[in-house]
Amino acid sequence: MLASFSPILLLWYIFPIIVFLASDYIITTFKLKQRFNLKTPDITVPFLIVGMHEISKSISSFSILPYFLLTILLLGISVVVFQAYRYREIMYGRFFKMFWRLTFLLSVLVYFILIIASIINAL
Repeated sequence: MLASFSPILLLWYIFPIIVFLASDYIITTFKLKQRFNLKTPDITVPFLIVGMHEISKSISSFSILPYFLLTILLLGISVVVFQAYRYREIMYGRFFKMFWRLTFLLSVLVYFILIIASIINAL
């Protein structure tokens, strides 16, 4: 019944929590918030992308990674258009900050959708 469930898959389920806590520890230990204005979500995005790749490979025969990267590119274009319309200029710092934070939110959303799909697939 639970043929596709494995302990490795369980590790990928709790992976975002581990990465978030480890990133928070690194940010506070090395005082990266004061030095570079980095926050915990800024560091966790690449790890979430790796986790999404692994979970999607485990529940299907293909990886969701190319589709997610295409979505991130479309998100970047949308942020540029939004900022050009809203502020009448594109400030690089504001663009990268907004883009990266939205990428984090999208990554978390897709990661948890993949976890739910994996659990449904295992039933």
